[in-house]
Amino acid sequence: MDMRFEEQLRQAVNAPILSQLVGEEGAFAVTPEELVYIDERGVQRAPLKEIRRVASAKGGRLYISGKDETYIEASSVGFDLSELKLFFESVRGYVQKARRGELDALKEAAAEGLSTQRRQMVTIEAMATQERPPIVPEDEAAPAQAAEEPREAPPEPEAKEPAPSRGRDPLLLGLALLTWVYTALLLFLERDLEPHLLLGIALGGLGLGLVEWKAANR
Repeated sequence: MDMRFEEQLRQAVNAPILSQLVGEEGAFAVTPEELVYIDERGVQRAPLKEIRRVASAKGGRLYISGKDETYIEASSVGFDLSELKLFFESVRGYVQKARRGELDALKEAAAEGLSTQRRQMVTIEAMATQERPPIVPEDEAAPAQAAEEPREAPPEPEAKEPAPSRGRDPLLLGLALLTWVYTALLLFLERDLEPHLLLGIALGGLGLGLVEWKAANR
């Protein structure tokens, strides 16, 4: 990435970058919510759901417009024209997904990935370290008796049958399986995401399914 735009892009975009294109005089980036353009003049944004037209004019000018206004005025100078064409074809696909609400789910999954993983790890640790009653040694369990005053031993309590096991909870088992299936489906449908986003989604889905499976078998 061009170092002139790297810091600007990091400050301007606080969401996952789905696609980007960097040229000599500017940079484009697509997030689940908007198309961002950065150049020496600053940052321009266009909401994906509102984009209706991408037009070019003399002098290498590009105009990204909505129904009633132009959101971005950019320059095609410094971009490879074939790459620029492919990029805006991908932008058109993201605009359609945004209007169908598909990118909203992607944004939530990406934002929740790491925080969900952390919550699951805390839950697993809490289950493993639940407070248990202290174990008292047998020789300290009852007060010492005077040797000169022996007492009769108390009758032994009747052995109690062990409490029946609760068995597996079919609802939680089904929920765990559904979590894993949904995670696998999401990874398949959005396999073009950045690797760290895919890893966050995979770890989050796997961890949540394991917690549900363990709870079902208690």
